[in-house]
Amino acid sequence: MNKKIDMNENAIHLEAGGEVIDKVRTGEAKFIALDINEDNQNILLLNIGGNLILVTDDTPTTFHGCYFYNDGKFPYAIKDTLEYLVLTDGEKECVARIIGKETEPGVRFNYQGEGKPIEENPDGDSCVWRVVFEVVSVPEDAKTYLLRWNPAISSFEEEDYKYCVANMKGGMFRMNWSIYEWEEARRGDYFYMMRVGDDKAGIVFAGQFLSDPYPGDDWAGSTKRRMYVDIVCVNPVKPETQPSLSLEKLQQTIPTYEWAKGHSGALLPNEVVTELDAGWEI
Repeated sequence: MNKKIDMNENAIHLEAGGEVIDKVRTGEAKFIALDINEDNQNILLLNIGGNLILVTDDTPTTFHGCYFYNDGKFPYAIKDTLEYLVLTDGEKECVARIIGKETEPGVRFNYQGEGKPIEENPDGDSCVWRVVFEVVSVPEDAKTYLLRWNPAISSFEEEDYKYCVANMKGGMFRMNWSIYEWEEARRGDYFYMMRVGDDKAGIVFAGQFLSDPYPGDDWAGSTKRRMYVDIVCVNPVKPETQPSLSLEKLQQTIPTYEWAKGHSGALLPNEVVTELDAGWEI
C-alpha cells in the first residue's frame, strides 16, 4: 500500500492553498476545489486524451470541466488510472486518494477553441460538467494494520462480501471494522484484510481508514464495547477465489509474523509492511 505512486499513471499535481492542504490532511475537507493552471490542464489532457478546460467555483467542494459532449455521457477519460491527487502550494504537499466522484451536466455549447467565447447551444458538441472529488489524505507517516475476517463467526458473512464486490463503485466498497490496537490509528492509515479460518485464507483486499477510531457496540452481540474504523476497500479478491497472497505463501515468505491467528486490527511492523507491499498486486 505504500508503493511509490507513478505520477504518469496514478496521480497528478494540482496547486492548492496551504489552508486547503491542511484541511485535507486532517479530514476537515473531504471534497476539494482547486485553481487549475495551464500546466495542470496539460497534465490532465495527457491523462484523458481529450479536450479539457477547467474553472473553479467559490466553494471548497467542486470544480468544473468542459468536455466534448459524447452523446450525453460524461467522457471522464481520466479513467481508473487516476487514483490520487497531489496537492501542493510550492512548499507543503499532500497526497490524497480519490475515493469517489460525482458528475452532472451543466451548460451545453459549441466549443470554438481555447480563449474563444462560449456560445450556449442545447445541441452543442461540448458541455460544462460539475465534478465532485471525494478524497482521503495519505499521511506522510501512515501506519499499516492487519484486519482479520473469519466468515464462519463474523457478522460480515460470505454473502455480504459477494454483495460488496458485486456493487463496487470505482473499484471500491465501504464498511466499518473493529480494530484492536486502536490508540495510534487515524484517518488515512492503510490496512490489509486477512481472511482466516478456512481454505481461502489469505489477504483478500486492502484499503485505507476513512475515520479515526470510534466506540460502538460489540458486533458479536456481547455487552462489551469495541472500537471501530470506517474503511474503504480496494482491489478485492473475487469471492470463492483463492487469494494470491494465501496464508501458506505468507507463512513461507514472511515466517516471522503470526498470520493464522490474532486480533483484528494489529499494527504491522515496518519490515512486514515492506514485504506485504512488495507482494500485493495494486
